[in-house]
Amino acid sequence: MDRHIPLITSSGEAFERGLQLGRLAQERVLHSVAAYMHIFKRISGLSRDEVFAQAERFLPSIAAFAPHLLEEMRGIAEGAGCHLYEIIAINARTELMFGITHKPECTGLAVGAAASVDGHTRLAQNWDWHPSLTGALVLWNIRREDGPDLLTLTEAGIAGKIGINAAGLAMCVNLLKSDSDSAGPAVPMHVILRRILEEASTVEEACTLIERTARCTSCNHLLADRSGAIADVEATPAGQRVLTAQNGVLTHTNHCVQPELFVHDRNAREYPETLARNERMQALVNCETVDGQGLQRMLADHATAPNSICLHNHSSWAFRDQGESIASVIFDLTAGTIDIADGPPCQHEYRRHSVSELLRGG
Repeated sequence: MDRHIPLITSSGEAFERGLQLGRLAQERVLHSVAAYMHIFKRISGLSRDEVFAQAERFLPSIAAFAPHLLEEMRGIAEGAGCHLYEIIAINARTELMFGITHKPECTGLAVGAAASVDGHTRLAQNWDWHPSLTGALVLWNIRREDGPDLLTLTEAGIAGKIGINAAGLAMCVNLLKSDSDSAGPAVPMHVILRRILEEASTVEEACTLIERTARCTSCNHLLADRSGAIADVEATPAGQRVLTAQNGVLTHTNHCVQPELFVHDRNAREYPETLARNERMQALVNCETVDGQGLQRMLADHATAPNSICLHNHSSWAFRDQGESIASVIFDLTAGTIDIADGPPCQHEYRRHSVSELLRGG
């Protein structure tokens, strides 16, 4: 499929928004479903019936935490012509892959105004994931009647992931794995991500929402807002820790940094390359010119190859270990822009979107 990431706009009430996405991005929703069903079978060992049973387990948690998002999922399923349980399953994809050993993903950084040569606050990441999801991604512009608009870069059919809202809060994410993770059920990670973009206007509000939400899998939330605030939240079922900037910069890969969480971190033990990636990004921030072009160069770095910041897949890797930078994103909170590359940023140019032109209610 064409890996170009399209902008899809939905509006109205929850079911209608989902219905519009399902119809406008039908091919990509079906691609998401097919790719994840294959991943669930090959990596998690789940048959279709077992995937549906897992979806049924997580449905009550979604309904209790975000009933409007369950309605949105119903709309997506109807619009794309697939089963509701397929949409629930891909929204709970992290939870359905609980306990499975596979390589880490994603490198992110936040840069405050004091550390930037032009005084801008920026948030950026490479989204590294299985290459079978190439062609499933969308930039979803959600025009809400029940709150400010938001933009999320996600797989079509998944409620939310990387994104920004009209209030000027932006979020990047890294998968974490902790000894405290469990099979749940609890609110799926991606549903939590969407609620943060819906409800939080500031970094402080986002930290509070993350803290009060029970979860069964771990996730790192790298946050910035229009005021210039930046923070990082390492969230696990055993608790969360907030990291603050050192010299105006935060970097994060796929392991917990806070000592109390690090000792329970599975990725640090099983895939120490995440430590090397974070060290490399910290080194780049210290020696590069920190502006938009500088961030693009950092995100295109290959120094720690084959598991580099800019990740390229190798056909010789086992199916569960395959991965590449399927997208790269840079938020400029000061200028109100989002730059997105459709794949490894060393090979794909960034395209710019204007937040003010797309989002209402800021």
